[in-house]
Amino acid sequence: MDKECLKQSWVYLLLVYAVCFGLGIAALFTQNTSGNPIYSFLQKGFTAIPVLAVLAARRMTRDRSPWNLSLRVWKRPGLWAFCAFMPGVLIALGAAMYFWVFPEDYSGVFNYGALASLTGVSGSGMQTVHTPFAFWMIAIAISAVFIPVQLLELGEEIGWREYLLPRQVRRFGLRRAVLLNSFLWGAAHLTLIYFGFNYSASNPGAPWSNMAMMLLMCMAVGVICCYVTIISGNAIYAAIVHGVVNIIGEIPVFLSLGQKNGLLGPNPTGLIGMAGLLLCAAVLLVRLGNREKHET
Repeated sequence: MDKECLKQSWVYLLLVYAVCFGLGIAALFTQNTSGNPIYSFLQKGFTAIPVLAVLAARRMTRDRSPWNLSLRVWKRPGLWAFCAFMPGVLIALGAAMYFWVFPEDYSGVFNYGALASLTGVSGSGMQTVHTPFAFWMIAIAISAVFIPVQLLELGEEIGWREYLLPRQVRRFGLRRAVLLNSFLWGAAHLTLIYFGFNYSASNPGAPWSNMAMMLLMCMAVGVICCYVTIISGNAIYAAIVHGVVNIIGEIPVFLSLGQKNGLLGPNPTGLIGMAGLLLCAAVLLVRLGNREKHET
């Protein structure tokens, strides 16, 4: 790995972590009765931090290398279908496994009003799930074509997969680069998780147990995102995976009685809920290992 490429990687990482952890530390001292404005700012701007760090790193290091990014996903329909549908299928299977292990937590009712509140839309509403298979097929289809959220996730994917990953591959090889990239991506989320994002504060060992589980979840999703970026040379596929996970990944908890994001599930942020994603990531790591052997 040449010195310039190494410098670019370090500048990017220092910028991202300086912002994420700097805001996190500042948020510790700004908690008040009306909330935490710095944490709120970090949460809302989190997806923009990596792409802004890339722009700054490119300017600071005078990097004029081409961008590995194209919206023309129709040129690889098979890969698009994998990215758009497979994460949703795996998350649905993880939720089914969780409710099979904990049937007493399954409500049989979808609280779409609570789900809508996550986007800032007020209201309430519930729908009985008469046919779970049909419910999940509709959810998977919607998440697969919900392009606005997929494009929103480009902010993170441009930073971690488009910019940083190729530089890590040059230094560490495919598998080690993918694992390191996924771990570092997960670590950037830890300030959010510390303040209660994605998980229940009542989980045993919280917030540290929540942070550890988020690292594992990001490792699984990160491996998938890295894999599709490597085989395509295009980070837009990773953004599709990321967007689908974020959309459909919020659904399982609103089918539960407790409506609590626990360490086991039902969302893919829990160990059982992410089981399908973990298995997929393991298979893709093996495939990357085989690819690496053929290239050496």
